Amino acid sequence: MLAAEVDTSHQRVWQAVRHYWEPNKIHGHGPDHAVRVYSMGLQLAAALGADPLVVGAGCYIHDAGMRPDVGREGHIERSLQIASALCEEMPELAKVRDLLLTTIRYHEAELAFPAPLPIEAVCVRDSDTLDRLGFTGIRMTLQYGVWLGRALCHPTDPLCCERTPDLNAFTMDYVRYLESLPQRLMTPFSRSHSEEKQKQREFYCSEFLSSFRQGLMRDHEDALQLVVLHTREESPVG
Repeated sequence: MLAAEVDTSHQRVWQAVRHYWEPNKIHGHGPDHAVRVYSMGLQLAAALGADPLVVGAGCYIHDAGMRPDVGREGHIERSLQIASALCEEMPELAKVRDLLLTTIRYHEAELAFPAPLPIEAVCVRDSDTLDRLGFTGIRMTLQYGVWLGRALCHPTDPLCCERTPDLNAFTMDYVRYLESLPQRLMTPFSRSHSEEKQKQREFYCSEFLSSFRQGLMRDHEDALQLVVLHTREESPVG
């Protein structure tokens, strides 16, 4: 397919799935996550020679199955159902149906996968993982923690430096867990991009701890404001 045709197909996919993403803003996985993963996915596809049609569609659909009432639970199966329905509607996706479903089925970094994993699936998987790192990942984790009703942090070990992370109890324990994700990235291109993200997480945790010790980190809203402050400072002017 020509680049313009691929772009048109991607826009059709996005128009078909955006309404699934909108309600998930409540726990941090709204349309902005989809768009960031899509952008990185296409960069990876270009760098690795993957099919951009499959990668872009997979990025736009991968978390579409999340819901504001149950969050991540069962979301991969629902995303696969959404993708299958789109393959019925779009002939160009029908031709790559199995490959597209594979990109969605194995998009999470923690999931075991059959080897070799198609390069298109690698692109979607690494793109999603990269967005879970740095400021973007911290913000999504904090928002999910609010939705889940999780405590912000342990009262005496806020950054989980002396404990095994309790992912169901404390949001900042999950932020600590995010340290393990870069090693799950599958390509040198992605690992290179993760370096700045890791610096962002380290900087955020340092600032968080300083605020916590001053009694200024009282709840998730304070923690989110710290993310907003630094992402605003990073935004280009003009």
